[in-house]
Amino acid sequence: MLVVPTVFQLQRGAVLAVLVGIAALLALSRWRVHRQIHFLWLATTAVGAFGITLGLVNDAPGALRVSTVYLIWPALYLLFIGLCHGLPVIRRLESALLLGISLATATALTVLAAELLGLGDVVYPLLAFQDAGFGAYDGLIEFRVINLTTVMYGFPFVVALLLARRRELRGWQKTWLWLLVALMAVVAMGSGRRMFWLVVLLTPFLTLFFLRLSARRLRAVAMLGTLTRVAVVAALAATGVIVAFGLQPIALVQEFVSAFLGQEGSSGIRFEQAGALWRAFESSPLIGIGLGSTVDSVYRQGWAFELWYLSLLKSVGLLGFLAYAVVVGWIVVKGMLLARRNREFAALFVPLVTAMMSFLIMTATNPYLGKFDYLWVIFLPVALINAYLTKRSANA
Repeated sequence: MLVVPTVFQLQRGAVLAVLVGIAALLALSRWRVHRQIHFLWLATTAVGAFGITLGLVNDAPGALRVSTVYLIWPALYLLFIGLCHGLPVIRRLESALLLGISLATATALTVLAAELLGLGDVVYPLLAFQDAGFGAYDGLIEFRVINLTTVMYGFPFVVALLLARRRELRGWQKTWLWLLVALMAVVAMGSGRRMFWLVVLLTPFLTLFFLRLSARRLRAVAMLGTLTRVAVVAALAATGVIVAFGLQPIALVQEFVSAFLGQEGSSGIRFEQAGALWRAFESSPLIGIGLGSTVDSVYRQGWAFELWYLSLLKSVGLLGFLAYAVVVGWIVVKGMLLARRNREFAALFVPLVTAMMSFLIMTATNPYLGKFDYLWVIFLPVALINAYLTKRSANA
């Protein structure tokens, strides 16, 4: 899911089937989900079921296709969440996250290095399963790999992890994590993804905000020092890419700004989508027009519109959208209340909630949450909360 998302579907499906079978057997004796989580899951599942039914009634072409995202995959995640009891389980998942982020970063750097060294003809065929590609134009560069989304999630996650555990990390672990941050900043600059650039800029502030609310809060002096350190690391990485590939800083700034003004191709398409999606929402503002529905507009992936939130709003209406928003709000509020009381929980939750909020910002312009491979971004913080609450209940 982290290293080879959306590809090798048959092979990954076989592995998932085995995992589900094992989890189902374990669930007979070990499955526990806190009642609040169970209620929220039932509420969102009801929204999904209603949206799919409405889509079928309205002849939405993607209604059955999206049922996996809104019904089947959440059921599987709830099965896995119910087996998480105790923080050590989440620590092992965190180790898997760091490994996946490292491998995805290495893949992206391989593409950059191949172009810099003139080895693209050799490397790109080897990375064909990642849809690897590279382009240079008007003083800019842009490369493509499927698992770049993992790196985009990884930057805020690793930065927040470093700051949340600034006193525990020592030696090679701390050095490697800071190096990983610098390498991801290199990937961000070379990717040409304006949303990735925005995530890099927002990460220190999101991290410090959640740290400030948790038991791992930073003092003002430490906060300033942290901001400076992250800024220096990112600036050095960006400078290295600019010098190595001969980029034009002014062109980079113009490219970043143009994305928010609809002045270039991809953002222009999104601006066109916005009007069409909003008009569809206005036709049925309370309950929407059904999941898997399309509208008359320029789009690239059928019913999987790039403006994901507007697409969700037109599909499930204001009532359904608010139900999903309440769940996200509950994750943040409930998690931060627990993080405020428990330092061990805070050390695990702050990186997850920081990365989740960054990912939700990214999702505004891409339908990342419309796939099984990235729904874990929301369900993993829920698993942590459930692990903490059910462990406390068992010990009570």
